Amino acid sequence: MEGKLKRNLPTLLILIIAGEMIYTLPYFRNYYYDVFLEAFNLTNTQMGSLGSAYGICCIISYIFGGYVADRFKTKHLLSLSLIMTGALGFTLLLYPPYPVLLVIYGAWGITSIMTFWVALIKAIRSLAASNEQGKAFGFFEGGRGLAKVIESALVLAMFAFVAKKLTDSMALTSVIIFYSVMCISLGLIILFIYREPVSDAAVESGEAADQTKFKWPVLFKILKMPTTWLAAILILTSYSMINSFYYITPYATAAFGASTVIAAALGYFSQYCRPIGSFSSGIIGDRIGISNMVIIGYCVLAAGLVALILLPGKPSLILLLLIFIAVIYISMYALQATHFAILVEGDYPVETTGAVAMPLMIVGYSGEVFMPIVAGACLDHFGGIEGYKVLFGILLGLTILGLLTAIVWQRMTRVKRKEIAAVKKATIVTN
Repeated sequence: MEGKLKRNLPTLLILIIAGEMIYTLPYFRNYYYDVFLEAFNLTNTQMGSLGSAYGICCIISYIFGGYVADRFKTKHLLSLSLIMTGALGFTLLLYPPYPVLLVIYGAWGITSIMTFWVALIKAIRSLAASNEQGKAFGFFEGGRGLAKVIESALVLAMFAFVAKKLTDSMALTSVIIFYSVMCISLGLIILFIYREPVSDAAVESGEAADQTKFKWPVLFKILKMPTTWLAAILILTSYSMINSFYYITPYATAAFGASTVIAAALGYFSQYCRPIGSFSSGIIGDRIGISNMVIIGYCVLAAGLVALILLPGKPSLILLLLIFIAVIYISMYALQATHFAILVEGDYPVETTGAVAMPLMIVGYSGEVFMPIVAGACLDHFGGIEGYKVLFGILLGLTILGLLTAIVWQRMTRVKRKEIAAVKKATIVTN
């Protein structure tokens, strides 16, 4: 790591932790399901509706998140989002009734997405030079994976200790306090350490003060650019895999006779593959080109899916299954790390990140809506092992579509990629 990214490493580390911690409050109920259910006196249906309230507000936030990110200062958005998320966490300590919980979870959909996610992407882009975008997002995604592993282990240990010494309810309270304090603390830290990026073009034209205004003509121009829709397809095809990989766990049980413990371990295994895929994608991507890394990622993912589909369902082949699953997980997260790093090849300035993120997020993250429906239809219609293989076949088709899209992307961004290569060469000579 060198140059601009190295200078901004402390800020990157804080953003990595913030990018993980802000989502702990909306999702921690899934890890402490029974205790949360009892503590808040909820039914299973009400518990599920909390996730629905969060999801609906997230979808709305995806639509407007880009506008907000380009309209207000990044530092203020990140800080406000973390502080408000933590403050809402503290309201859980009152153990409010179900209607209030719905409002809290809906509000989290706004604070963690609309005012945070695109602003975070914009911040990550601003920390690195054009030839360091792969490392920036690779380290970001890989760091989030490591942070998740460490955070979950520490909090689980804390929960177990408090539950043993006191009660499960008190243990849950300690978890809520920890996550809330962390979010608020990170919000305050970012408020003091993060510096707003100012583009060279803005400085030259004397428009630096106008950088936080969302410009509709810029959005219309971006919507007319073919690369915008190619980038959206790349996110859609790879994110569909990320939305569906957890079906591998019940498939391992059905086809290979894996025990419940082994099946659960396969689910956790994905988080250990995440740093490997993300870090390697970032480092290699900056050396050989982000889009070249994307093509490699799709090829490896396709090979893993083909192997998963063709592998006979025999208990004796469970080790081979684990290898193929590792290939899928690593390539899946390698592609996720390139979602926004590749924008540098499409010649999108950092200050337009919000505008370009609007179509990318609406199209790219739509897999959250339709992939569960597709998966459910496959399993209900075909049933059993065949249903899983049909689902994996659909994912393979999307992977091939992503590969073809990446090839077209390379042809359309040839000039910009040469400019990035020239900058990289000049930087090496200078150093």
